[in-house]
Amino acid sequence: MSKVKDAYKAIEGIVGQDFITDKDFMKAAYSRNVDPAFPDRWADMIVRPETVEEISEIVKIANKYKIKMVPRGGGADLVGGSVTQGGILIDLTRMNKILEINKKDYYIVVECGVTWGALISALHPTGYTTGIIGPGSGFSATIGGGLSNSTAGGGSTKYGLVPDICLGVEVVLPNPQGTIIRTGSAANKYAQPFCRYGVAPDFTGLFMGDVGTMGIKTKAFLRLHRDPPYKAARMYFLNKEDYNKVFELSHKIRFELAEGLHDLSVLPTILVQMVAAQSPIREFKKLKIRGPLMNILLEATEKSILDTHLEKLERIMENDTQPLSYKIFNPELEAAPEWGYNLKTTFQFFQASISPVPSRISMATCHKIPISTMGEVYKKIKDFSLKHKDEYPPGSFPGIFASMLYFLPNGNYVVLGGVGGDNVDGQREKNMNIWHKKIRSQVRYGAAHYWLGESISQSVVEADAYTPEFRQFFKDMKKTVDPNFLLSPNKFHMYSYDDDMAKYIVKEED
Repeated sequence: MSKVKDAYKAIEGIVGQDFITDKDFMKAAYSRNVDPAFPDRWADMIVRPETVEEISEIVKIANKYKIKMVPRGGGADLVGGSVTQGGILIDLTRMNKILEINKKDYYIVVECGVTWGALISALHPTGYTTGIIGPGSGFSATIGGGLSNSTAGGGSTKYGLVPDICLGVEVVLPNPQGTIIRTGSAANKYAQPFCRYGVAPDFTGLFMGDVGTMGIKTKAFLRLHRDPPYKAARMYFLNKEDYNKVFELSHKIRFELAEGLHDLSVLPTILVQMVAAQSPIREFKKLKIRGPLMNILLEATEKSILDTHLEKLERIMENDTQPLSYKIFNPELEAAPEWGYNLKTTFQFFQASISPVPSRISMATCHKIPISTMGEVYKKIKDFSLKHKDEYPPGSFPGIFASMLYFLPNGNYVVLGGVGGDNVDGQREKNMNIWHKKIRSQVRYGAAHYWLGESISQSVVEADAYTPEFRQFFKDMKKTVDPNFLLSPNKFHMYSYDDDMAKYIVKEED
């Protein structure tokens, strides 16, 4: 038998015949996420383990037969993060248990296949929250995916990226021993997972934002917070297209409202008009606004405090903006912006913004940048789209999504966006070329990307972002945990330990 068949038989003995398959229809179902620049890629087998011990045994078998592995969470990836051509695709969604909710010491223990929807359903009725409600890909996305991609999402303005709420992880290393380790205070076999630092060097960080290259995360230990019961959301559009004014207002909101600010996002004018055009409300079909839209969510532990926050917000916004009803995004809401907050509306608001055109999916270019550079970066985004307009796929919307902003706690914001494209044979190469070029341009104006996956991580290398010393350190660290180079190859243009990442550097195009 071939080594793949031998490995299949051995893994079947670990997980049982119901949780491994090499059937074509199943491999096809797992062959892509929503990547419009990647062709379908079929694994040799799909495995759905239930325990950390099963994953450890799978890793041992993969090392024995030198077969590559890729972990997969909810599968809503946009950047080539959780598919593989050949090899073992490890679906972690059976590891979906919430193991402990410790309200006294403010932490929670979950398996990494738990979805954000399940986590919210368990926590929010009790008055507790991790602070983040999950990524834009939806409530079916998994905790492990959020950690692996350093995801931003609802709540990130106040609580940070998903790794910022992480106190440690349990991980299976991709070495021949299938070693299981815990990080944070859980590295102390006598301690509970109540904190991240003070037991050893911060090895948790090694697995945050690693896009599945350094280990297979099986459990996560996350912070808990009280979920403030009083919330209110408001939308305003600016009187003119001025992102320097957006920065000024945003800075003032953050400074004056402080802990009362839960979320702050900004949508470009044209994107709001596109979403409005799909509204079933007649008055919004031809909405005309003059500047970007600011979406603000406030929260407080007392209604009187929330009322004070709302009064401050009104004073901040009164001279430069006009209020807008949430009814544009959800007809069930009242026309006046007096409504409170609910998870359904928050999620639908985001989805309506990133998917305004049927059958079009964004090739994501999400990245972080200092908040004070907002006006400068907005101009660079527009200039890039104009300069390279002939290189975009036919019918795409260059630059629109890359003007959508999501604010983070420590003086930076996320530019959520990408390039629209169709997954068809005649366009994939053109899609991929402009996608990589756009990411390289962002890296060179100082962007820090997340949600790296295959396409973005490769583009960061191509932009010559890393020093030779860092490239060698990265390779040395991966070789330590993955000596046979089996876990999530291709990311960061890393194909073997003998290959030189520097040969993939692309000279500056601009």
